[in-house]
Amino acid sequence: MDKKYLKKSYIQEGINLYLVRFILSFFKSRFKPTGKVLIKSCDGIGDVLVRTKLMEEIEKKYGKENIYVLMKSGYTKLGDMLGYKTIGYSRKDRKNLFSRLKKMYELNSMGFSTYINVEFSNDITVGNLFIPERIGKHDLDWQVERNNKYYTKSYTLENNYVMDQVTVMGREILGKNFKREEMLPDLKNIFGYGEENIVIAVGSTEKERVCSPTLMSRYLQEVSLKYPNKKLLLVGNGERQNNYAKKIVDIMNNKNVKNLVDKTSLQEVFEIVSKSYLFIGFESGLYNLSFVTKKKGVILFREKVGPFVHDVSWLKILIPKQKKPLVEDKDYPNDLINSITIEEFKEALREVTDEKKFSY
Repeated sequence: MDKKYLKKSYIQEGINLYLVRFILSFFKSRFKPTGKVLIKSCDGIGDVLVRTKLMEEIEKKYGKENIYVLMKSGYTKLGDMLGYKTIGYSRKDRKNLFSRLKKMYELNSMGFSTYINVEFSNDITVGNLFIPERIGKHDLDWQVERNNKYYTKSYTLENNYVMDQVTVMGREILGKNFKREEMLPDLKNIFGYGEENIVIAVGSTEKERVCSPTLMSRYLQEVSLKYPNKKLLLVGNGERQNNYAKKIVDIMNNKNVKNLVDKTSLQEVFEIVSKSYLFIGFESGLYNLSFVTKKKGVILFREKVGPFVHDVSWLKILIPKQKKPLVEDKDYPNDLINSITIEEFKEALREVTDEKKFSY
């Protein structure tokens, strides 16, 4: 037997899927479609942001008043900020049998005629939905591939630049021959606009994407010298990022450096980034916010690969020219991202803040 079938999470998910589907089948006569549309968007902040133009196009076709967006419970505030009618979807709703049964009954009873999964992967929900039209990506990941058969229409995505993936989704979901530039998000004014402070997002989903705080402090010394009258605001969330920010504050000992980690709501941090003069960070949700709000930024990458490498004029994605770490840090040990020199950072800073080069 294939090892995958012995994995506890795979078996548990299968049990939940088939039991919930079996029980709900007895209530199918109660699930009456009324023209409403359910959009599933339960992945990360950056993923949600880069699909905002696609969402606008979906709203044009189906009518915004008919659309509900299923989001992680912790992200419904983001959906509210974007003007969506959101439905919270917790981990318990996905993993616990009885919670899942209750949530799936609720969704099936709401009168949806169309279900669209706009995520780039991983749909464990479609198999428990008795909605007439079900659209999503055909996923070859063994953990979810058994759900492909529950779509009435599916499509494949290449593992390339994320905005190319969004463009394909637009074509497949809406049947229009969109070009990439038509799918580029523009949220420049939705969260406010200004050129007030310099914002530094101190974290990412993986610590391997983040340079040592000692090295970041050296970069920020150069920023402070270039912009002595601007505040440097450190933003993020969680204990790790708070400790990172505290180290920077201690090293720099500069009254203009402010630690705002865990001191802002999601909406507040979005507004802080949107109203900033410059954004500095790593590959993260807030980096994608700087992309969709067209905010000038210097972004530190280990290497220029992956679907979220946005090659646009207002962002300078900085990678090391050679692997030669400037610091050793057991907490942030990635040799590549710790090899970006001070001169390389200063040059990136000059490039992205050169008004003659900057354009939308």
